[in-house]
Amino acid sequence: MDTLHLRADDEDALITALPMLRGVGLDGAPCWLIAGPSCDADVIGPLTLTPAVVDPDSGEVTVPAVVDERFHINVDPAEHRFDPAEWEAIVAAAEPFTLADIANPRRRFQA
Repeated sequence: MDTLHLRADDEDALITALPMLRGVGLDGAPCWLIAGPSCDADVIGPLTLTPAVVDPDSGEVTVPAVVDERFHINVDPAEHRFDPAEWEAIVAAAEPFTLADIANPRRRFQA
């Protein structure tokens, strides 16, 4: 099972498509389930494609960053607590947002 790399115009599109990856935080606010019963979600948001170039002497940005402002999430199947039916439902719901060919997949790792 492969990681799903998802991209949508905005977060609301993925919230609507993937309600099974949503929950409520300790503060009572809606949130993404980053470690869920069937998968782990790596919520990225806008993605920096090319970092800014900063002049080391002046600290001024000489070349601005190139940012894909769309909303990105990577979803990994949680194989140790895996339910095939739940994973298939996630894959089906995510299909319109799934990127098939990733030349440079990026992932933010939690420490």
